[in-house]
Order: sequence, then structure tokens, then C-alpha cells
Amino acid sequence: MSGLPLLDQVTLGDHICWTVDDDAIRMEAIAGFVRAGLRDHHRVLYCGDDPDDVLEGLRRHGVDTRTALGTGDLNATTAEASYLACGSFDPVATVDIWHTAVTTARAAGYRGIRVVGDMTWASRRVPGVEHLPSYEADINHLVFADGFVAGVCAYDRRHFDPLHLRRLLWAHPGAAGSEMPFDPASSLRVRRVRRPWGLRVAGEADLSNRDALRAVVEHIFDDHSEVTVDVSGLRFADIAAARVLVDVAASGAGRLRLTGCSPNLLRLLDFHGAGSVGALTVETR
Repeated sequence: MSGLPLLDQVTLGDHICWTVDDDAIRMEAIAGFVRAGLRDHHRVLYCGDDPDDVLEGLRRHGVDTRTALGTGDLNATTAEASYLACGSFDPVATVDIWHTAVTTARAAGYRGIRVVGDMTWASRRVPGVEHLPSYEADINHLVFADGFVAGVCAYDRRHFDPLHLRRLLWAHPGAAGSEMPFDPASSLRVRRVRRPWGLRVAGEADLSNRDALRAVVEHIFDDHSEVTVDVSGLRFADIAAARVLVDVAASGAGRLRLTGCSPNLLRLLDFHGAGSVGALTVETR
């Protein structure tokens, strides 16, 4: 059994909001995601409600959980031991948990980490849960931009208000659903690069992932004052995405060089006054 192809194109660095409403489809897709991670020598983590039930579901779908658990390749834990380890949802503490997991996995020789986060706990009255949208946006630059972690946040639409779920969706660069596979071409992919220091941006930047883009771009000067953002892989950007790029260049925090701009993006940048921002250099494809 290979699992449904809903998450087949998720790779390291992707952060996906997966809205689900069918338990059987959910389990089969998770099994495919976990199996691919074990195959590629990734450490696979499940965090959320009923980890024992998930492990049993993985066994039913042909995953050798006994061996994977024994070697440390697979770990399944509750929300109380991960997101809620402090007794409430603390974004800073949760990011620290992910940083520790990354450090440990790198030291153990893993090629990456795959995380399935069952976010059902966030539908309950948990202290600190109001910080979840900003947390989901911030971890794009704090955890995922380095390209070592792939994260699938599973939100069961049966437990969440649709408007709140939409806000959470905007904080993720990519999305998938019970019958909608993750499509990297129509999602946003942001990866940190070091020569030259900056970001590589690909896919589509629009309303569906604007908060995720803003969260990453607003921190590009945290470590370097001169940054290059390669947008040659960006096949679509809306006017608000262009505004995000111009605003960060105009912030006075550093110098921004945009490379690989398409004619459409150039027009949008010009509309927002890119030519008058001295700290911004724009280069075409």
C-alpha cells in the first residue's frame, strides 16, 4: 500500500496546512508521508492526540513501527508532551523543542525531520492558544527556512471555525486537503541560502500565504545587513506580496537585492515605489 498522494510532493523546508475531514483518508495519507520519511532516512515525528491509535493505523498500512520506534527513526507523542509541554501553549518553548529536535537529528546523521502535527488540541480551550496564528507564521523563518524540516499541520475542519481556520491557513506557505494534494507549483516555497546570504523564493505568493511570506521576509536582516532574495522561481506574485518586499527594503534595516524578477513583478514593485528606495536593487531574469 503506497498511501494517498496528498502529501507525496512535500519536501524538506515545506510547511503545510492540511485541512482534513475524513479519518480514513487522513490515516492513509499520513502512512504514505511517514513511509517516505523512513525511506529517505528522515527522523519522523508525530505530535498530537491519540499517538497509540496513529501507530496502530501505521501498522495496518504496512509501516514497521516496531523497528522504527526501536531505532529512533519514528517517535509518536501527545500534544501535552510537545505543544503543551509547559501546561499551556508557549510559542517560544515550542520553538525551542523543534530546535532541540533539529540539533539531535543532525547529530544522529539524519538527512532531515518530518513532522505531522495533529492540531486538534488547538480547538480546545487551551491557555495560550490565541498565539497559534502568529506562531504558525513565525516558524516559517525560525524552523523551516533552513530546509531541514518538513511539517504537516493537520487541522480537522470538523473542529475549527472556518474563519479561524482560514487565518491559520494564511500563516502556512502551502496547503492540502482531504481531496486536494499539496502542489508545490501553486504554493510558496522559501529556502534560506548562504552564498550570497538570503532567500530563494519559488511558487506563488498570494493571499493564501501572505502572512507566511511576511513573517520570513521581515526577518531577513536579522543576521546580515546585505541580503539577496532570488525570486526567479516565483511564477506568480500579487500586489500585496510585492508590497511586502518593498516595505522591508524601505525599513532601513539593511540593503536588499532582488534577482530574477519577472516583468509582472517589476510592474508591481514599481507601483509600490521600488525605484525610490535606495536600499533596494532590482534585477530582471
